[in-house]
This record gives sequence, structure tokens and C-alpha cells, in this order.
Amino acid sequence: MNKKEVISIFRQMPSSILFKCAGSPDIYASEYFEKCFGIIDLETSERSLFTFFDQSSKEEVAVGDDPFSLIESGLEVNGYFRLQTSSRTMNCFVDGNVVTTTTDDWIVLYIKTDITGLLDLSQKESKINQHITFNQLLTNFSSKLINANVNELDSIIDQALAAFGAFCDVDRCYLFEFNDDGVLMSNTHEWVAAGVIPYINKLQNIPIDTMPFFMSHITNGLFKVDDVSALPESASLEKKSFEEQRIFSLLCVRIMVDGTMYGFIGCDIIGAPYSWKAFDIEYLRRIGEMLGNTLQNLHNRKALQKMQIELLDANKQLERLANIDGLTGLANRRLFDATIKSDMERSKQNDIPISLLLIDVDYFKQYNDYYGHVAGDNVLKSVAETLSNSCLGNDDLVARYGGEEFAIILPNTDSDALECIAARILRNVSQLSIAHEKSKIKGILTVSIGMACFNSRQSTKHNSVEKEHYNATSFIEDVDSALYRAKNSGRNCATF
Repeated sequence: MNKKEVISIFRQMPSSILFKCAGSPDIYASEYFEKCFGIIDLETSERSLFTFFDQSSKEEVAVGDDPFSLIESGLEVNGYFRLQTSSRTMNCFVDGNVVTTTTDDWIVLYIKTDITGLLDLSQKESKINQHITFNQLLTNFSSKLINANVNELDSIIDQALAAFGAFCDVDRCYLFEFNDDGVLMSNTHEWVAAGVIPYINKLQNIPIDTMPFFMSHITNGLFKVDDVSALPESASLEKKSFEEQRIFSLLCVRIMVDGTMYGFIGCDIIGAPYSWKAFDIEYLRRIGEMLGNTLQNLHNRKALQKMQIELLDANKQLERLANIDGLTGLANRRLFDATIKSDMERSKQNDIPISLLLIDVDYFKQYNDYYGHVAGDNVLKSVAETLSNSCLGNDDLVARYGGEEFAIILPNTDSDALECIAARILRNVSQLSIAHEKSKIKGILTVSIGMACFNSRQSTKHNSVEKEHYNATSFIEDVDSALYRAKNSGRNCATF
């Protein structure tokens, strides 16, 4: 039996096999193998185009470590590989041995693919087992996605695509997302099988209007193409793109989030047409629904978080408005009363001084009557800004006490420092040079200041009352009396 007769016999065997003559580089395939891989009219010269990849690392098996070389060197081969042909690539279980004829030794590899497995088992049993396996896979990722946060989501999506791609034995599996305007789409996640070129970096910000045929189908939920070459003329743009990526078959399902299309999940086959089965569509739909539900939950969580932040901001704004004087932007009387009480208690507990100023705009009623209320409001704003600029402490509080009166709380400030601050305020207000023809002091605006300092370590007329009985009310009464003395002393001065 010559070599040609041996090849003919092997070619007709009802098994999916690859074979070669020992010592020869030429590899041949059985007709059954060609059927499994969708190979049609394979030329003899192309029968050497078989590449083995490691399923885990996705790296091409090194020369000398491929199944043919291992068996030819006397080793056993019994394991999983990913086999790439000129038509398509599939996961395979490879078992091999040496067959001796009268003239030559032949290395024969028995290639069992998922398709072969389906052919070998009864249709009913294979579908049940496949369905159970897929549901276990889906349950695993569903449990991971239930409480997934934004930082975990990318990793879990990548894992889900990889598991689905390997399970259904496709060449690529990917997720596309639309931008907020719905005019661009980008490939955000991609899994590729061993030996397949990734395209994720090239598929960014693609204008949706460049794929009208695809969009007209995916918006309805599904885009299924068994054979890209059979696409109609109306899909010429899509056909060109698919052919550039060597895509022969593809399947995509939409993902809905908050009632709108968020994107789509898809997979494709490279090198040969493939007729998508009902279970392929069902499995991809369920993966898409799982991702859609997860993205919807994240969307709801983000929306709730946004509402909570907006509510907190609104409450802060309301609190700010409740404590701020609308005209001058200073603290109002409400905030002043609360602050003086807390600062006073802290001063007594820590034995540190605290000072208080009460400032009154001299002859403000006369100014208001003569220049008008708008001018009067502007004066109060100018004085308020000057008072704020005259105080340097981080804990100081400048407040509008009422009408034309202002108050300043100065924690950790003793009487000497207080006098310096009061003198600075008198000087800064005078330097505003605001004309005041109705003032009985001089022709510009001035202020009068009452000063009070509480220091539990000293004994002065301001804290001669027992420490535990001296409170914020007592402090305010002292500074109010001091302001009264300043006014009776001719105004435009500061008095304890």
C-alpha cells in the first residue's frame, strides 16, 4: 500500500483526525475534520496551516512541543489545545498515536471538538448537559454581580466574557457601550481566543450612523449574521468592516438600562460561516440581561447617591442661609448667639481668654435719611467687609448683630490684643472715607466700639463674678455697656 492510498484511507475515516507521515512536514485532515471546522474545498498546499495554542496562556505551542512532535519523539499526548485552521479556531481534546503501515509510520491525532461531542452524544442528553453547565456558569457570575461596585465591575465583565467565549467556543466576545449622547459607541471589554487578533483599541468612538443596517436590527434586540458574505447591499458599510476583521459570522444582543439602550454584547466567528443555534442566542441574551440588570442596579445606586449628595448640599445651603445675614454675607444674630455660648464654655473649660467687640455705625439713621436706603445698605456692606478684613484669627466670627450694629467674637484673644484690633478697625473704617455730612463728629463715616475680655485666670471687673456663674449673657451685657460708654465719650472710639 503506497503513500497515496494511505492518505485516501485516512481521509475517508469517519473520525475527526489530523495525520502526517513521520519525518514529513505535510499535515493532512480527514473529511470529517474538515466538516467540523467548516473547511470547504481545502487545497492540498493549505493542509499544513494548522496551529496549536495553549488554552490557558493563549500562547502558540512552541516548535517541538506540538502534539505531532511529541508523539513522533515517543511521548504520549492526551490533553486540551486550541486548534487554529485556515477557516476557524476551536477548543479541542487531542489524543494521538502512531499507526504503522507496510511502508511508513504515520502520526495520527484524534481531534475531539465541542461540535464532535454534540455529534457523538444523543441530542437530548447533550442539550441537557450543556444547559446545566451554562446555568451553573451564569449563577456563578450572577452572585458576583449582585453586590458589585463600580471598581469591581470591569473585572467581572471580563471574566464573564471569557467564560462565555470559551463555553460557546467563539473567537471573540465583547461589550460595546454608547456614549451619553447616543451618537458614538466604543468597545469597552473584549475577550479573544488564542490566535485571534484583538480589535478593542481600534473600535473606539465609532459614529453610530456609520453602521445603519446594524443599528436598525440591534435596536430591536438582536443582530444575527450566519454568513457575512450574504449580507444585503444595504449593509455594505457593515460588511466592509466585518471583512476587515475577518469576521464570517456574528451575534449581538442589546443591553437595556433605565429604559434606554446602553450598548450591546456580541460574539463572532472568524474564518468560516457558522449557523447560530437557538441556544447560542438564548445564552447570549441571558448574559446580556445579567449585565443589563447589574448596570441598572449600579445606575440606581448612583442616582440614589446623587440624590443623597444633592439633599446634603441642599441642607447645608439651607443651614447656611439660616445662619447668614442676607445683606452683608456675615454671620447673623442666630449664629452669633450659638457661637458665643459654645466659645464661652470652651474658654472657661480650657482657661483661655476670649474677647468680644460690639460695633455701632455712628449716626447711621441720619446717614440713611439723608443719602437713602440704598446708600445705607452699601455702607453696611462696606463696613462688614472692613470688619472681616480687620480680623486675622481663623476662629474669629464677625456677625451682624442687628441694624447698624456688628459683633466680633475673638477666641484666645487677651485685652492687649483686643485693643490693637479695635484700633485697627477704627482706622480702617475711617480710611474708607465715606462722606457723611450729617455726622456730628466729622464729615466721614465712623464707628464706635465696645470691648470686653473674659479671662478666668485674672481678676478684673469683667470677670469678678464667680467663674461658674459668668456666661454668654453676662459677657454681652458687659460689651453692650462698654459700647454705651464709647458713644457717651464722643463716638469714633473704643472703650472697655
